[in-house]
Amino acid sequence: MTLPEQKSPAPLSPSQSEIRYRRLFETAQDGILILDFTSGVIHDANPFIINLLGYTKDDLIGKELWEIGPMVDKAAAMTAFTVLKDKGYIRYDDLPLRHKNGQILNVEFVSNAYGVNGDRVIQCNIRDISDRKAAEAELLKYQHSVNVSMREMVETLSNVVVARDSYTGSHMKRVAHLSTAIATKLNLPLHTIEGINMAALVHDIGKIVIPAEVLTKPSALATYEINMLRNHAQAGYDMLKHIHFPWNIAQSILQHHERLDGSGYPNGIKGDVICLEARIIGVSDTVEAMSSDRPYRKGKGIQAALREIQDGAGQLFDSEIVNACVQVFEHDAYAFPIL
Repeated sequence: MTLPEQKSPAPLSPSQSEIRYRRLFETAQDGILILDFTSGVIHDANPFIINLLGYTKDDLIGKELWEIGPMVDKAAAMTAFTVLKDKGYIRYDDLPLRHKNGQILNVEFVSNAYGVNGDRVIQCNIRDISDRKAAEAELLKYQHSVNVSMREMVETLSNVVVARDSYTGSHMKRVAHLSTAIATKLNLPLHTIEGINMAALVHDIGKIVIPAEVLTKPSALATYEINMLRNHAQAGYDMLKHIHFPWNIAQSILQHHERLDGSGYPNGIKGDVICLEARIIGVSDTVEAMSSDRPYRKGKGIQAALREIQDGAGQLFDSEIVNACVQVFEHDAYAFPIL
């Protein structure tokens, strides 16, 4: 069976093309301005942009783009026009425009230069994104509120440990302080630094399951007591693993005693399998623990602690983190806070 031949639609005449373009121009749900390519004078404005800005068509036609009332930053508009003439295209994801009543509107602004009947014109498409920006602002406000609540919860958990064992509580706060300094030296994102600080504030929370007499024993621990103490990493993880933090807190607690060569605990994992947060806390924890007095021994001091992590760099501890830790002490004159 032979199918009937499909005929291509006849090309539109110039008048039909003009009618179609005018319909699209008049009914578009984005604002459209047509500018003269050479001068930047506005030749046409569609109903949407007129309604959006509150100006009449006569207020806009015949004016240069940077002269009209809606342009908040006229110098930026003139610069954009120069770039547009050179590149033929420019885009602003968030450009402020002023309504006739003074209200500031956030718009997405896209301009293209093209030829029409041998002439060059510029078309500016303007989309109102004020509602989207308002929603984004509300989301940021909500996220900030959630972060504040998370921090208050973490600090409350930390204070529970302080109430039971003041040494461990102070230790966690000093480790958090140093971990934050190291993360900052490494130029990590602020959100990541915040998570590291909070994880460090509760990295030893699992010690609340350890008998107080073991934590404060003034002599060396017996083997069974060491094993009991080592359980604190798993215990802390089990306490917090079901809380949906926006940071890697539970894993950081679980892994902060793991070491690159697999000699750590509780799971003997190696290398990059250990999360970054835990590697930072592990270095901070070692330096603070070695340099501070403990119930069963005097502290060895900062220099001895720094030598310890330098000797273990690349084998036990992440070399980059060790270098950052040494720098904050030796180059930035870091000191643990007095609590």
